[in-house]
Amino acid sequence: MNIDIEEISKDFGTTAALHPVSLSIPSGTLVALLGPSGSGKTTLLRILGGLEFPTAGRVLFDASDATGLSVQERRAGFVFQSYALFRHMTVFDNIAYGLRARPRRSRPGGPEIARRVNRLLSLIKLPDIGARYPSQLSGGQRQRVALARALAIEPRMLLLDEPFGALDAKVRRELRQGLRDIHDTTGLTTVFVTHDQEEAMQLADLVVVMSMGRIEQVGRPEDIRARPGTEFVREFISA
Repeated sequence: MNIDIEEISKDFGTTAALHPVSLSIPSGTLVALLGPSGSGKTTLLRILGGLEFPTAGRVLFDASDATGLSVQERRAGFVFQSYALFRHMTVFDNIAYGLRARPRRSRPGGPEIARRVNRLLSLIKLPDIGARYPSQLSGGQRQRVALARALAIEPRMLLLDEPFGALDAKVRRELRQGLRDIHDTTGLTTVFVTHDQEEAMQLADLVVVMSMGRIEQVGRPEDIRARPGTEFVREFISA
């Protein structure tokens, strides 16, 4: 799915979290929103997912205005730093939750849900943990399950907010490659928020560097490294 952000701004009271920003994301691209705390990257991600609505501007999905669509209508898969797994449910039931919660007319039958969940467990390379509970998993395993749950609803796009921030360096590196592999397999348009330059540069097709509610530069990782467009970008990627 192609995503176009047209002059989006967001105010919280008298504070401008986003000044007018515009961005085009081609279908199937893995995009990193990179910047320090307070740069507006999470606000922009939440606007894409329908968790926030802009003060001004439009969001287009495949050239159709999606600005007023609800979270459900946008069909976004979300992955958060906190995992947000249901502790009282098994891994299998966590992944199946979004499918079982659908209205009856669009809800898959039990065998189809089982097929999808088992396929996703294989995709995240944890095929044998369906009967476990989140408390029995490592942090990296929980994040993989959160990713599978986001994919179970067959989203139009995947949105991740600092997905590896709570994990140690070794696990982060492993999960980066896992996310890249899953993205390449599914072909989903994927946007993730990070303040980690190494993570953005290694993982993304397109990096969007943000600061103080503005987009400083958009480009391929190698281009941003070689030709930083502003003094902020130059200092930030060399820090």
